[in-house]
Amino acid sequence: MLNKQVGKINEIVFHNTSYYNGKYRYFPTITALKGILDEIISANSTTDYIRITPFYINELLDMQIEFEEYMFFIECRDWFDEKIQEEHIIDCLDVPDTSRTLNDFRLGSILYPLCQKEDVESFEIALEQYKESLSELLPIIWKLQK
Repeated sequence: MLNKQVGKINEIVFHNTSYYNGKYRYFPTITALKGILDEIISANSTTDYIRITPFYINELLDMQIEFEEYMFFIECRDWFDEKIQEEHIIDCLDVPDTSRTLNDFRLGSILYPLCQKEDVESFEIALEQYKESLSELLPIIWKLQK
């Protein structure tokens, strides 16, 4: 059972990803995800942490396959500076068990942004950039799936 969390963003996520009072989960399509992101952006609020992991169900293998390399993770902290943000992105990209490279720092800044808790504008920009990057990421994800 999915527990409803307090806060404007958490309520939007709960409302759009669960039904029967949180008893069941709903996994949105890309189109629905973009709608959820639009709703979150228009909420004029931030949250401490939000994570979106794209996945698909492989019917031949009868299992869920996650594209962790292309997941969106955003964390809102009380305070950070550009050096902390750069180190954060490098840490997210420089993981020994994947083939990610540090060459695509731009994609890293889109997929793993940080924001200050009270900085609604940066939070909204990060979500907009992720939403726009989906059109770039989807062909890569589909290629991996095949």
